[in-house]
Amino acid sequence: MDRNKIIIIALIAIIAVLIISISAAILPDFGKDKSNITIKSNDTISQGDSIKIELTDVNGTPIDNETVNVTIEKDNKTVEKKAVLTDKKGVAKVEMDDDPGNYTVNCTFTGNDNFTENTSSVEVEIKEPETDDTPEPQDEDTGDPGAFYSEQEGRVIYTGEIHDAPDGHRYKHLGYNEWEMVD
Repeated sequence: MDRNKIIIIALIAIIAVLIISISAAILPDFGKDKSNITIKSNDTISQGDSIKIELTDVNGTPIDNETVNVTIEKDNKTVEKKAVLTDKKGVAKVEMDDDPGNYTVNCTFTGNDNFTENTSSVEVEIKEPETDDTPEPQDEDTGDPGAFYSEQEGRVIYTGEIHDAPDGHRYKHLGYNEWEMVD
């Protein structure tokens, strides 16, 4: 009789282990919190700009020090695969230094012991960076030791001219029609 009880207890234990194993195989995310990937980018960016990826739980709490796999595709052909690590704010950045064109950026977090897998994607157009057409200040010798050039309101203006005024004093031009008495 005792032997039958031991066999029954052993069978119950084996069945319980099998049920737990099958449940773990069928529901691998059971007991894990859901993760969320948010890709922050404009629809059009300049070559060399970055795309920001945020990894959080469903409550918005950052998931830090985790790898997000990034696949950058142009015209449905894989161009580049990258792996980026989230910082303490759950943020990772991917520099988009690819040639100008239309791209699909796919981001995947494969999950861990605490969080589920998640993916997100975004369509991005990369354009060549705009050039800065602001003229550089000139270093030419003006013959006036008090003269210099400065950039004001996006253009280069000659300032520092010293003039004799009708009141008998000398004034230095500061720019924006402002003058300072020198003597």
